[in-house]
Formats: sequence, structure tokens, C-alpha cells
Amino acid sequence: MEATLDDRFVVFVRELAEPKSVGLPAERPLVTCSSYEEAQWVRREYATRMRKCIIRYVGPAGGGD
Repeated sequence: MEATLDDRFVVFVRELAEPKSVGLPAERPLVTCSSYEEAQWVRREYATRMRKCIIRYVGPAGGGD
């Protein structure tokens, strides 16, 4: 039996570094959402000036014949 992944949206958090620090900001997964609307709500609730939230789609690619 083949395991399949459902379509989902993952919200990642990126803590923005201090202006004088060196290196790229680290990104970590925050929550998995079943809809884009839910992911947008989470992004709005958790984003601040020093914390950026990114939504990424995780699932099979569309298209094809």
C-alpha cells in the first residue's frame, strides 16, 4: 500500500536577526494547516516586526495531461 500526502500548507517562522549580526535568519516550521485561509490567519496572528511568517504549499504538483 502506498502512503499518500494530503494537500496542506505549512507556516514557517523566520526570526529576523539584529542589524549587526552576521548570517541568514533561521527558519522553523510553526504549524501545518489544511487550508490556505487557515494558514493566512496563523501568519497574521504570529507575524511581528522581528518575526516573519512564510506559507508554503506541501502536496503533489498539479498539471499534466
